[in-house]
Amino acid sequence: MTIEHTTTNLVILDFDGTIFDTREAIQHAAALTFTTLLPDHEIPFTKARRLMATGAGLPETFRALHPDPSTFDEEKWVATYRSLYATHEEKFTKPFPGLRELLAGLHSRGIPIAIVSNKAVPPIKTALERTGLAEFVDEMLIIGDGTPGSKRKPDAASFTEALVPRLKAVYGEGFEVDPGRVLMVGDTITDLKYARSIGARVCWCRFGQGDQEECESFGPDYAVDSLAEVLEIAVKE
Repeated sequence: MTIEHTTTNLVILDFDGTIFDTREAIQHAAALTFTTLLPDHEIPFTKARRLMATGAGLPETFRALHPDPSTFDEEKWVATYRSLYATHEEKFTKPFPGLRELLAGLHSRGIPIAIVSNKAVPPIKTALERTGLAEFVDEMLIIGDGTPGSKRKPDAASFTEALVPRLKAVYGEGFEVDPGRVLMVGDTITDLKYARSIGARVCWCRFGQGDQEECESFGPDYAVDSLAEVLEIAVKE
């Protein structure tokens, strides 16, 4: 693919709460996980929603929600959740309006698209394939929990150690990644901090799961109410 010169030479998208509405899927799988592993304990949904708003990863979330962290088996809880999520997510997960237009618009202009998430890669790929959107995102450019070299956002390693080498593998060693021309699009404070850690501009999606006051006070470069606005930001000169 020929990369045209634009202000933005890479768009990094978060997944949950940014391009796909997964709130119900996450809550449903989390509740089933508690029912399976700790049936006598009711999941504290208020606390769970606060954790979702920060973009916390699965291990941190379940450890915080567990009534006795000293007995918490991270591997068992994460594996149980992921199995239940994979079984039930299709009923709840859907792309936000305008996602196809955003991806197609970036793709037609030769702007590389990556997805960087604290979620595991398989459910991201499944959602893209099921909705006919996988053609717009090279699967090598989907970075998630467990991707070699990466660490959870907001750590910059998923960018410097995982994504940049993969971009060069896809587009050639001559492909230069200028962080100042990267647009990170996300919905939580974790995404905003991640953008700052890699030196990228950041676009906050108000419609996602993030805490409004916290995200606004961080001072994102852009704030949008729809994915259609993201395309306008990415392609402007």
